[in-house]
Amino acid sequence: MKLILRTSVTHLGEPGDLVEVKRGYARNYLLPKGMAIEATGANMRSISHELDRLREAADAERERARQIASKLENLVLSMERKVADPETGALYGSVSVVDIAEALAENGYEIARGEIHLEHPIKQLGDHEIIVSLAHGVKGVVHVSVASEAGEEQSVEAAPTETPVQETAADEAPTDEAVSDEGD
Repeated sequence: MKLILRTSVTHLGEPGDLVEVKRGYARNYLLPKGMAIEATGANMRSISHELDRLREAADAERERARQIASKLENLVLSMERKVADPETGALYGSVSVVDIAEALAENGYEIARGEIHLEHPIKQLGDHEIIVSLAHGVKGVVHVSVASEAGEEQSVEAAPTETPVQETAADEAPTDEAVSDEGD
């Protein structure tokens, strides 16, 4: 089915583009949402008048997306997580797309989870760069810094691993001697 796009559609086209899609996609998604109209002769003539307005709106949206991308370059999302292994920096849990979307929303950026490109959840401490798709093919980079929870490193250092073993061995030695002295 041939359609004329009225809005930008990811992986399909920009406003004013003539595209061919399957009937179900057109009837169930594009047409009811007003994202496209059928490519009839009358619609082709009427869309030509509307096309200039649509392209101006798309250009304005693209420029707004570029401004957001430049602001995102300077943004660092700091997140704290529990650490499973302090030596390797492995986390108990992970930082997922949902966590990043919530952090962006807290900073005033409403970006859909599907627009945040994260191959795998973050499972290591450190700084990470995440790509975010904005309108009309504009991409931005978000910097995510994952650190251990406050006070967690102190608790790991405060709990020595070797001391209890040594104390137990020291406790057992006098007990054995005490038992052998009592038996003589």
